[in-house]
Amino acid sequence: MTTSLGRLAMVMLTAILHLSEAQAQVPDHPVIKPLPDVISKTGRFHKYDAFKFRVREGDMYEDKEVRGKHWFFEYHLKEGSSGLETLVNYKDAALEKSGVILYEDNEKLVFNLPTDDGGTLWVQVYRDNWQTAYQVNIVEEKEFKRKLTFGAAEMKRELEHKGAVIIYGINFDFDMATLKPGSEKPLMEMVKLMKSTPSLRIEIQGHTDNIGGSDYNLTLSRERADTVKEFLQLYGIEEARMTTVGHGFNKPVDSNDTEEGRAKNRRVELKKIGG
Repeated sequence: MTTSLGRLAMVMLTAILHLSEAQAQVPDHPVIKPLPDVISKTGRFHKYDAFKFRVREGDMYEDKEVRGKHWFFEYHLKEGSSGLETLVNYKDAALEKSGVILYEDNEKLVFNLPTDDGGTLWVQVYRDNWQTAYQVNIVEEKEFKRKLTFGAAEMKRELEHKGAVIIYGINFDFDMATLKPGSEKPLMEMVKLMKSTPSLRIEIQGHTDNIGGSDYNLTLSRERADTVKEFLQLYGIEEARMTTVGHGFNKPVDSNDTEEGRAKNRRVELKKIGG
């Protein structure tokens, strides 16, 4: 029994050492670098993950969830280092790179930076009163962009041959049913479709990824479908020609385990119901 327990302990110790070695081998982020006084680190990287960043709004604050590539590092500093100085150094560096400070106190600093490819880099530096260690969470937020977008003619052809068509490019604010700038282009193509085919009646379907609860996503997807319907009504499309439904994350078209897959699942679909 003693021998078995000893072997088990050695296996567990070996696994822990290998895990620590793997964590330590995560390269530093290419933009958010450690301080010069760092003597050791551990790190993790996920191709797609979510992290909540604290953001101050006046005298209030909220925790905003950001999704994308995610780095986590814990850095250890030389003896005699100052935890407060750590936050000050990162704040100065962020401002030099045209960053925006979103939240700060004596333990935590949150800021974001624009990236060269049109995304946003979110950063949290946290020291929790430690003087010789600090943690950094970094998320590269970049919205998925589908290269193939349908115009009115392609939408009509898909509806005639398949009875349904996926519309990409209609994007909404995070956790909301309000349209983002740039969504007007595919929506105006939908207006052209409806005006060019007066007998056409459609069901507008809203779909989400699987982040959040089922009931919440069903409600959100329905509200987003309603927003699309209201947009079409503004351009003279009769309400009687349109119905709306929200499916939440119940009908994915791709895996929810990747950033691109989740982006594809957050979509609007049109289904032909008459005409």
